[in-house]
Amino acid sequence: MKPRDTTLWECVKRLPTDYSEYGGTVKRWADRHKIYGDCGKNCRHYWSPDGNWGVCANPSGPRRGLLTYKHQAGDGCFARADDHQ
Repeated sequence: MKPRDTTLWECVKRLPTDYSEYGGTVKRWADRHKIYGDCGKNCRHYWSPDGNWGVCANPSGPRRGLLTYKHQAGDGCFARADDHQ
């Protein structure tokens, strides 16, 4: 892990809706029939200057306005960039 990543992990807020490997309670891949999206997989609400760290801009997302690692967010937020609502 890069020193900058270590510093960012020290200040990032972890939520129950995050994947368990990033401090949350969502067990990723627990249900093989469920789609487990994440910010780094082309979410239209994820604003990232470097592709690794960014901010969730989903007005109804649990991580809205929060510093977020690209694979951190688990449930209730992901929206594909090519989905039009």
